Amino acid sequence: MLIEGPLKIGVLDDPEQPGRELHVDFTEEFQALAPEGQAATFTEYLNTLQKNIVGLPDADPNRAGMLIVQQIAEQLMPHLASGDLELSETIIVEMGRDHASNSLMSLLNS
Repeated sequence: MLIEGPLKIGVLDDPEQPGRELHVDFTEEFQALAPEGQAATFTEYLNTLQKNIVGLPDADPNRAGMLIVQQIAEQLMPHLASGDLELSETIIVEMGRDHASNSLMSLLNS
């Protein structure tokens, strides 16, 4: 499932390491928006993400991955709204290897 929006998410998946790293970047188009446009666009993205998650059955393999993306985006929102976030820098999120991270890998590879 493709999640279009202001975020680009990549995964560093080194089998030698105990976990995975998510690399989160904001798209250039998003960075070019005025702060008010960024906040509105990101709020719309969160709303769309929530609608897509609610529409999936619990057993859907993409659901857990989408929930991770939603959680990260919700944590970023207050920092984005206040202007405290440097949008040109990559945000690195460390996560373990479990069902949720496998679901995210599946989601990002589809």
